[in-house]
Amino acid sequence: MAKKKVPFKYRPKTVMERASKDRKPPSAPPKKKIDWKQFIKALPKKIAKFFRDVIHELKRVTWPSKKALFTYTLVVIVTLIFFAIILGLFDFAFIQLIDFLASI
Repeated sequence: MAKKKVPFKYRPKTVMERASKDRKPPSAPPKKKIDWKQFIKALPKKIAKFFRDVIHELKRVTWPSKKALFTYTLVVIVTLIFFAIILGLFDFAFIQLIDFLASI
């Protein structure tokens, strides 16, 4: 079977070129002008609302009891000491290894 000859206007590259010519460039959204008087006038209200919301959220927090807080603190301190010892041992071992290799 012989290949069908595709007319020039239907070739993919030509179609894409024609579509890119017909396409409009995207328009930038219009910039809103800031009314500085209104902005400065509303600023104290926004700041006050922020702090009211913060206080409201802090009231909803479930705070740990003193016993739980002591337990959590102890777990953190023990974990830090454990990992500090492991890191110190690895550091010491690598220093000894480098000194040994340097002396050869």
